[in-house]
Amino acid sequence: MEEEKGRVPWSPGESLLVLLALLAAGFACSLLIRFLGLQISLAAIYLLVGLAQAIVGLGGLYYYVYKKYSLNLQALGITAVNWERALTTGVSGGVALFIMVIIVGSILQKFIPEPDPQPFAELIINAQQPRDLLIPLFMGIILAPVTEELYFRGFLFPALKERYGVVAGFAGSSMLFGMVHLDLVRFFPLTVGGLGLAYLYHRSGNLLVPITAHATWNGIMLYLLYISLQWV
Repeated sequence: MEEEKGRVPWSPGESLLVLLALLAAGFACSLLIRFLGLQISLAAIYLLVGLAQAIVGLGGLYYYVYKKYSLNLQALGITAVNWERALTTGVSGGVALFIMVIIVGSILQKFIPEPDPQPFAELIINAQQPRDLLIPLFMGIILAPVTEELYFRGFLFPALKERYGVVAGFAGSSMLFGMVHLDLVRFFPLTVGGLGLAYLYHRSGNLLVPITAHATWNGIMLYLLYISLQWV
């Protein structure tokens, strides 16, 4: 199927079905771990849930992009063209996003109490030795940036933009990005970060840019948590 450049055939409804499926997969995985009584670390639980969501989410993208609409990775913005520029733009964009989110969070703290660290952040804070960082680093710098950008920017954003316009694409994909992190206090900063990632993709047309920016943003946060550890 040949599609006009910049247009996608899948609908916002189909995009939301994939989101619901991957969220359900994560919930089912956590229930299964509890039901089986597995005695595993919190980091391992996060990894298993994240992998379950990634498998189901990527499976949904594969079905719609490859099977139903007979397209390829370029439909999701994945291209090897100008990859060097995409990497440098992504790194600089990730640094800018980190600064922007910190500023927004600092402003919010003037009106609401500072929240407790997220459970994922506590994996870093409570690490006792370097190997305890392997799972958080893998999830924060590889798994989350790749899977979340494929879905939110590569799949959901263009579907909303195509049906409702670019403003709705920015707003809808970014707000859902903030919501799925299940953190009411950090919803607004995460939504702002999602807007920045959507802008980077919209302007570049290359998903490698927001993937790199997302990894850079997470990497900076993880590094700052890392250097705060007492054993460093």
